[in-house]
Amino acid sequence: MKTQLSKPARSKARYTDQYKQEALELWRASGRSAAKVAAELGIRPPLLYRWAHAERVPDAPKAGRKPKRSLEELEAENRRLRAENAKLLEQREVLKKSLGILSEAPPRGMPESNR
Repeated sequence: MKTQLSKPARSKARYTDQYKQEALELWRASGRSAAKVAAELGIRPPLLYRWAHAERVPDAPKAGRKPKRSLEELEAENRRLRAENAKLLEQREVLKKSLGILSEAPPRGMPESNR
């Protein structure tokens, strides 16, 4: 009977700001693709792109995270969305009524009446 060894859990690698700077300088100065430079450094290419983006836009939110909004901002957006929803419901009702009127057959004696 074979015993299965479990792989140790990989911890998330942490890179210093100096390492990130040097990696980006190497990438830019070499004129090579991010994939080649990343392979040489032993990291994945998207990491280089993320570091470059973070350098260009220092206040950029972290990967996939939206900045937190205050309670007042959320309440204001909620009010705006409720007002927009009410307006859309009213427009829908108007359209339903106009569709009913437009789809009725014209009364007898009207031009182009087939009755």
